[in-house]
Amino acid sequence: MKLGILGTGKIVREFLPWLAEHTPFTVQAICSTERSAEAAGELCEQYSIPQHTTNYFELLQDVDVVYLAVPNNQHARYAKVAIEAGKHVIVEKPMAINALQAEELANLARRRKVFLFEAMTTQYLENYNKIRELLPRIGTVKLVQCNFSQYSSRYDAFCAGEVQPAFDPACAGGALMDLGVYNVSYIVGLFGEPNQAKYTANMERGIDTSGILTMDYSGFKAVSIAAKDCAAPARYIIQGTKGYILQKSTANCCGGITFHPNEGKEEHYNLNGGRPRQAAEFHAFARAIEGGDQELCSRMLDTSVAVSKVLTVARRSAGLKF
Repeated sequence: MKLGILGTGKIVREFLPWLAEHTPFTVQAICSTERSAEAAGELCEQYSIPQHTTNYFELLQDVDVVYLAVPNNQHARYAKVAIEAGKHVIVEKPMAINALQAEELANLARRRKVFLFEAMTTQYLENYNKIRELLPRIGTVKLVQCNFSQYSSRYDAFCAGEVQPAFDPACAGGALMDLGVYNVSYIVGLFGEPNQAKYTANMERGIDTSGILTMDYSGFKAVSIAAKDCAAPARYIIQGTKGYILQKSTANCCGGITFHPNEGKEEHYNLNGGRPRQAAEFHAFARAIEGGDQELCSRMLDTSVAVSKVLTVARRSAGLKF
């Protein structure tokens, strides 16, 4: 399958070295803005990608699948155009900036019978599947804690008055949409949509630079901490009446797992295989598209929409408006 990429940012430069050599997709083209045309041309030359264009409609004519790596506020717009053109779509997280947009995209993809996937690495990693397997062994879940805090390389510039997309309300940036979305997907993917969600944020110039999201489930509580203005070790802990599960890596990597039973020896697992974190999702997308696995796509869309609902409610509770 021929893959076209829209965007030239950090995430594209992160996965292109692997994607160009090991993926079941053939990277056919990169589409960029005029401003980024030189950078896109260099990427095409470096990774032997046949085509560079600044015209999105031209890109869609020559590919089977499009990967959207543009600012958050543009995800729904470009995804809709691609779906209407009958193309399969892989869209960077978050799938859309609000629940209404996410539901509209999911419904459109189902009507047009094309595949739409949110590039949420967590959901496709073997360690995440292992957590699902281990959950019954910790007994009744009582508390879930997630902390994804990284001091942003763009935060100093933001403090100096420069606003880049990661901190721009107009681009649906901020800590919740950039990092907290991973935590929410991690929690919702395991436990479904919560009964309530409330977000308390540190706000600077109309954007959340860090914050705490609480999610209320029947019988247990979940907490997501996300920060771009300070750093801390990643900690993901699921506590139950018979033990707990611990990860010391961020949700997007979903690294090694330790299962601590109340009685007996602790157990350690790391099943991701040392591959780039995007490898599992790209292979899952390719298998689904080639095999016509609409069930997987529909299940993943349901999760993405549920995550978008939580993010939408959370932002409103904090007074964040996009």
